[in-house]
Amino acid sequence: MTQRCATFVCDWLPPAFGAVGQYMLPVAQRAAAEGADVVLIGLGRERVGDEDQPIGNGRLRIIRIDASATPRKGLLTRGLWAMRINLRLIRETHRALWNRGRGDLMVTGSPPFLSSLMILLNRLLWRQRLVYRITDFYPEIVLASGQANWLRFLAPLFKAIRGLADEIEVLGRDQERRLREYGVPQEKIRLLRDGSPVAIAPDLAPLASPFSPGSRILLYSGNLGVAHPIAALCEAYRRHVQSGSNRVRLWVNGIGARLPELVAYCKAHDLPLHLSGPVPLDQLGRLLVTADAHLILLGEAYWGYALPSKVYGCLASGKPILFIGPEDSDVALLMQESGDPRHVQTLDAEDCYRALQALADAEVPESAEKNADYDVA
Repeated sequence: MTQRCATFVCDWLPPAFGAVGQYMLPVAQRAAAEGADVVLIGLGRERVGDEDQPIGNGRLRIIRIDASATPRKGLLTRGLWAMRINLRLIRETHRALWNRGRGDLMVTGSPPFLSSLMILLNRLLWRQRLVYRITDFYPEIVLASGQANWLRFLAPLFKAIRGLADEIEVLGRDQERRLREYGVPQEKIRLLRDGSPVAIAPDLAPLASPFSPGSRILLYSGNLGVAHPIAALCEAYRRHVQSGSNRVRLWVNGIGARLPELVAYCKAHDLPLHLSGPVPLDQLGRLLVTADAHLILLGEAYWGYALPSKVYGCLASGKPILFIGPEDSDVALLMQESGDPRHVQTLDAEDCYRALQALADAEVPESAEKNADYDVA
């Protein structure tokens, strides 16, 4: 029997921080465990080069390309970085496909515009069965931010290219709705939710808290980018600290373009804020259970174009979720399906303030009380 070949391409691979790569690695591992000859291509920093992993009856080869960090300032700078990285990923993909025969090629939506280039090259050159796993829609997510409006004239072209994929995997029903609005036939669309990137055991030990005993930790973990507006959160948090019960403490574990804005607001209003860099994947479960509640943000214009993947880990932690975002997003749907009455969805600063007050008043088991002083960023 001929061994199935599969090639997966994305951006940052563990141990480097990247929401897409942390989900693609287990997908590739499962394909190898099912007997496939799998190549996973992505980006790395400290750890680069090739890595072979025999898994079950299959094989996984991981190729990490050495890459500089994604620029955080300037759309043009980020665009040039993405194009340079995309060309390197395409070159490695071409090498990996050489003499491998026909198989499956899966490309993700990150880095920006990689999927469009790969879909076209596959039609012209590689002739693989191409699966497009949508993470973020480009250029829609850029247009929703009010940037690069010239891309509006090219948007129909990108939509047409997207439709050339043999199959499109979506992370949520909201993405499926967007594709159907574009005229993509239902038979091409497959819903495949990620699930939590880490297993969370009931007795998993939390990390040390950066806050004083009696505090309630509201954790934001992951990228804090343009799709994650903070105005409602900032106003609600200011009110809670200055005129409310002042027990909730905000911890941001991650990076992103909006992080300096949040830091500046907290400094200006003397609000407690703890910052930490992204934890390694093997510590993520412990981080998630350290929180008393999780914060997820999504702008109204971004539903269906971006799905905060952190929702799966947040749900798995068993902790309440405060989602400041639209009901049309699958985050709200997943929270509703979980049946946990502690979850709150809102776009309004007033409702957000009430949610913080409720979190402050919630009973926390004595064993979950933490010790340490909090930091003011």
